[in-house]
Amino acid sequence: MHNLNNPFIRSHFAKQERKMIRKSGNFIGGIILGSLLLIDLISQMVGELIVFLREYYIIDNTLTAYLLQILFSAILFVPPFFLLSKIEGFKVSSLFVRKKIPFLTGASVVFAGFLLCLGINVATSYWVSILEALGMNTEAVGLPEPKGIFETIAWIFTMSVMPAIVEEFAFRVVVLGSLRRYSDTFAIFASAALFGLVHGNFVQIPFAFMVGLVFAYITINTGSVIPAMIIHFLNNFNSCVMMLIAKNLPSYLQVIVSYGIILLMGLFGALGFVYVNKKKLLKKKLYKPDCIISSPMAFGAFYSSPLVIILTAFLLLSAVLAF
Repeated sequence: MHNLNNPFIRSHFAKQERKMIRKSGNFIGGIILGSLLLIDLISQMVGELIVFLREYYIIDNTLTAYLLQILFSAILFVPPFFLLSKIEGFKVSSLFVRKKIPFLTGASVVFAGFLLCLGINVATSYWVSILEALGMNTEAVGLPEPKGIFETIAWIFTMSVMPAIVEEFAFRVVVLGSLRRYSDTFAIFASAALFGLVHGNFVQIPFAFMVGLVFAYITINTGSVIPAMIIHFLNNFNSCVMMLIAKNLPSYLQVIVSYGIILLMGLFGALGFVYVNKKKLLKKKLYKPDCIISSPMAFGAFYSSPLVIILTAFLLLSAVLAF
């Protein structure tokens, strides 16, 4: 039995804990960085192939772009993070996805969480105004706009369904789950920070970080990633709907329909908050192991690991170049 009151012994164990966290950071940072570089290489090769094929075949540019986005998302977030779970000794099948949640409980949590996302969206719009006032370009290069019902369905799947599944698997199942052994608070903030950075531009980084905190906290408290996946889908789907409204309806109907949707979702969200608060559904005590170092110190150790530093620099540089 070690005497942890001894400053030399405490210092030794604190050093060991930092070493373990940096090791996890190097694994996670390396996996993400390697995946991003691989996707960049594949996208360049595929781009050249498509240019070549266009000379001989008729290729639907819009559907091809959607298909490639789905393919790249799957390559980026599924095999590498599954490998990460194996490296970290983390059983994906035993975390979150198996726990059943009563319908009313799940619906209340989803609507409450979605209302928080709407609030973060509003804050993001002010952030965009500030960036534009500073002369920055906030228009991200996105997928081509859909034309017709079939393309619209494919576009919604690409923008809403696919990210909700693969990104939640990567960040709320694997990254969050792997880091929880160092404390829930640290895992929530570390996974949310990575989730924000991966979005790659200064408009989405703060937004993704804040919603990442919401998704992680809900995932831990409910014991399931499914509510976070649904909220993630609803948030992205809401953006798609708003874009379709702006594109296809006259200005006066845009205002009526948009505010109608917001008020309806706000009502359901408020009811969800009331039920969640009454039943104390999201007040689970966060796990804190008997560690020497605190959660902020663990966060510092994680983000001082070499591959996380390189990954962060790479993503921030990409965000700068995007402007």
